[in-house]
Amino acid sequence: MGREHLENRDNWQAESAIRGSEAERAFDAIMKLYCIGTEFRYVSKPRDLREIYGTSHGIVPEAVIRNSRTNRAVYIEIKRQRNAGNAHERACKYFAPGIMASARVIANQPDDVIPFWWIFTNGIATDPRYVEEITHWFRGVEDNLLLWQAIRDYRPVVDHFEVCIKPMLG
Repeated sequence: MGREHLENRDNWQAESAIRGSEAERAFDAIMKLYCIGTEFRYVSKPRDLREIYGTSHGIVPEAVIRNSRTNRAVYIEIKRQRNAGNAHERACKYFAPGIMASARVIANQPDDVIPFWWIFTNGIATDPRYVEEITHWFRGVEDNLLLWQAIRDYRPVVDHFEVCIKPMLG
């Protein structure tokens, strides 16, 4: 691909980042409000996993929810994409044994708890091809997965947190 062609093509990454941050902001607003007056502490862009590789280029998920009483945590990864892309594939890095083990220790979680909550939204949460693939990949860990179809509807987030995620923090 020539230099001129690269310079003139659409920058889909910039558009994707803007749209992705809309979902993150909506989720942040919902969970920050939910956590007020509770034992749960919500932090955007936590630095807890930043040095899990032994260097400063580790992982920075979208957020973490920590129970201040038990010190248990769950990290949140939000992926938003239209009907094309590989966001769901990139989300699967958290299943790597080393990442999972390090995150469990830092999140103060036992070996049988997955300390991640994956949230997919927009086309990836509604397109039957992606939904089928994601639900197949996450079979057995459905409590850690939310297909959030409408980012302006807070109820699916709160319901999923209360039924599936909150017990992991107890």
